[in-house]
Amino acid sequence: MTYFFIPQIKNQALPSSLLRKLSKIVSNGKKIETKDAYQRFLKSLISEIKQNPPASKTSKNFKNELLQIAKAKPLTEKTPWGGVALKKVDVAKNFIQKLLVIKNYGILGFEIHKNKLEKLQVLEGFCLVLFSNHNSKDWQRGKVIVKLAKAADKFEFLPGDEHGIIALSDCIIEETSTNHLEDLIYIFRSDQV
Repeated sequence: MTYFFIPQIKNQALPSSLLRKLSKIVSNGKKIETKDAYQRFLKSLISEIKQNPPASKTSKNFKNELLQIAKAKPLTEKTPWGGVALKKVDVAKNFIQKLLVIKNYGILGFEIHKNKLEKLQVLEGFCLVLFSNHNSKDWQRGKVIVKLAKAADKFEFLPGDEHGIIALSDCIIEETSTNHLEDLIYIFRSDQV
C-alpha cells in the first residue's frame, strides 16, 4: 500500500513557524510505501520539533503515571515511548479504558485493527495524530490526515482505519475501546527517534 499525507496542523498555542515547518514536511508529496520511508518521514518531523519544541509543562499526573509504569505496577505495561496504564476492564460490556502515557517525541506505530473500535481523547500535551477514516466522505485509498491535537481533542477509529501518534510534548491520551486487546496489526512499526 502506498500512503500520502495531508496536513491539518493548526493551533493557536504553538509557534506559527513550527506549524508552517511541520505542514511543509507533511505535505512534501512523497509517497510512503516502506518502513524505511516512514522512518525517514518521522525523523524529519521529530528533528523539526526538537529544534522548535512547543512550550509545555509536564504535569504531576504524567509523572505519577509514568512512575507507576516504570515500577511495573499491576495493569501497566512499559513501552519504548512511555507506557500503558489499564484503568477499567468490563468484559461483559466489551469495554476497555486505558491511558497511553507518551513521553516527549514518543512515536506509536502506524497500525490498524480488524475488530477493535477505538476512541481517543487527548487529556494532556500536544501530539500529531495520523489517521485515515474510511467512513469519511472524502476518504481516498492511501490518504492519511496528519492532525495536530491538544487537550480535549477526540478521535474515533473503526476497524480498518489506519492510525498512529507522534508526541510533540509529554502526553496522556485516554483510549476507550472494545475488548480486543490482541487485535493489533502494524502497517509500520516505528523506531523511537
